[in-house]
Amino acid sequence: MRYIVTLAVVFTAAFSGCASGPNYQYPATAGTAQAAGMQQAGIATPQAPAMPQVDMAAAQRILSPDETLQTLDFPESGTKTLSGRIEGYKSVAYALPIRKGQRLEVTMETKSTSAYFNIIDAKDTSGAALFAGELSGTNTALIRATEDATYVLRPYLNRAFARRGESANYTFKIERQ
Repeated sequence: MRYIVTLAVVFTAAFSGCASGPNYQYPATAGTAQAAGMQQAGIATPQAPAMPQVDMAAAQRILSPDETLQTLDFPESGTKTLSGRIEGYKSVAYALPIRKGQRLEVTMETKSTSAYFNIIDAKDTSGAALFAGELSGTNTALIRATEDATYVLRPYLNRAFARRGESANYTFKIERQ
């Protein structure tokens, strides 16, 4: 019995950082069951990396004077539904953090045929959209993050409609996994 305890102590000391470091993630298929089994056995479970902080300064830099910025706060993996209104050029832009490897799906529902949305990486100073709604021909964006980032969702009206001061209501369904 003494040898088993000694061996367990040596094994634990030798491999203490291998599978339990703060950045280790179990595969999605086994992670939940494995973590539950570890908790029942009294072993600390690894934590997923924290969501990156929203880069408010970078997000503010890409907005027009007619846009206001709102940070979206919802679970790292989950769905959020929100509604809003675009009036001419005035609208709310939404900043949300995304972690490398996460999938983001955003769908805009509106009765307006002139309302669209773009998704922009806040740190990209060129203003190029990861998703350009008016050009895509669809009201659903599907993006896989290649690095930790702050994405900005920017609903807007087609320029001709915005210039006339028209308005549109919309609903976003945002899913982050």
